[in-house]
Amino acid sequence: MEARVAGVPEDEESGLLPRPSAAGRRPSSRGPRFPSPPAAWATVDGPLGLPLEEAEGHARRFFLWGFACLPFLWAINCCYFWPVLRSPAASSPAAFGSIRPYVVRSAIGFTIFSVVLITWATTFIVGGERLFGPGWNDLVMYNVADKLGLSGFMG
Repeated sequence: MEARVAGVPEDEESGLLPRPSAAGRRPSSRGPRFPSPPAAWATVDGPLGLPLEEAEGHARRFFLWGFACLPFLWAINCCYFWPVLRSPAASSPAAFGSIRPYVVRSAIGFTIFSVVLITWATTFIVGGERLFGPGWNDLVMYNVADKLGLSGFMG
């Protein structure tokens, strides 16, 4: 049994709306039928997501707050607005024009952040004492616990 969402017609819930003919009614079954193009939604939630008017504000906020030491908001922005990011710039709907720059910049920012974070972590994991010399013992956390006497109760 499918769950229905209150206030959303069944044809909108599926994400594809029928394309009316020139007379304003559904095409007859006698003539050739061409599949209607899929509806374009700015968010992964489809018709249940944000209206396009609010989507730009959310995309901008996610992008700007990503600079406030919250770069994972850039990843959330990319995931939530995946249809905008996935559609090529030339063929994307005109409604995506105002959202697309924020989502693309979020993808670039998160990629740069990920590369820097992985490089930093790999430096410490691979380099260790060979790279940092005697100062390594002051950097690692388990030595701090030994110095403060916090690891004696563990065994």
